[in-house]
Amino acid sequence: MIAVMGAAGNVGSKVTERLLREGRQVRVLEHRRKLDGLGVRGAEVVTGDAADPGDLGRLLQGVEAAMVLLPEDLTDQEFVANRSRMSEAIAEALGGSRVGHVVLLSTVGAGQADVVGPPAGLRELERRLARLEDRNLLLLRSSFYMENLLAALPAIQAQGVNGSALDGDLPIPMIATQDVAAEATARLLRRDFTGHQARQLLGPEDVTMAAATRAIGERLGLPDLPYVQFPPDGVRAALTGAGMSDEVASLMVDMQLAMNRGWPFADVPRTAASTTPTTLEAFLKEALP
Repeated sequence: MIAVMGAAGNVGSKVTERLLREGRQVRVLEHRRKLDGLGVRGAEVVTGDAADPGDLGRLLQGVEAAMVLLPEDLTDQEFVANRSRMSEAIAEALGGSRVGHVVLLSTVGAGQADVVGPPAGLRELERRLARLEDRNLLLLRSSFYMENLLAALPAIQAQGVNGSALDGDLPIPMIATQDVAAEATARLLRRDFTGHQARQLLGPEDVTMAAATRAIGERLGLPDLPYVQFPPDGVRAALTGAGMSDEVASLMVDMQLAMNRGWPFADVPRTAASTTPTTLEAFLKEALP
């Protein structure tokens, strides 16, 4: 049995689908979002709260391997505090379980002491799980998800412009979540990691927001779609207007400003092992047919 957190999310859903196609027994946590479809497909669904170690204990009972992560609710007014509670609960549940191999879905920035924005919660979880010395732990630290670009579609369609606080000419390693899911699934199945290890996943290449915007525009029939770097206060207002909590919007802007200063990717060299196959062009062709 393999347990998966975040089975309703971009990566967790793909990991679950891959495991089910392999004919594996899968148990998923139904946290906030219904997973009836996965239950019909054969997954065992445990309904519970990701901040409750008892519910997580039921998810992990009798499983050989598990993928864990911090679910994100971008409307949460207590985003940081609630993620800290989930981090504590995950570590407690794993510590009380017999799960031998754990894959943690993390991000590149979580491996650095000067962590900024939402990755700070993942750094806390990484540090808590580091205390579980008797477990085989693999940290998958991914770069910027290509799926994040799709959040701009409503503004693009309504206003004919794409923008954020990011410098439009800043090279960013972008990765498709299907590549993250492929790696996570393979490692859950092979269980070929021992001790505590970390692996960076950086996508096939670095892409600027200006170039990504041009690629999106071409798919939408808007070849002249511009990218604009907006002032931080304007971005915060736009994010809260789109439904994010004030806390999350501020964290997102802080992270974008830190990225403009070179955090966290400047210190992360690209290698053959960290390079994944799906290009932005291939991703957009599927996402925006």
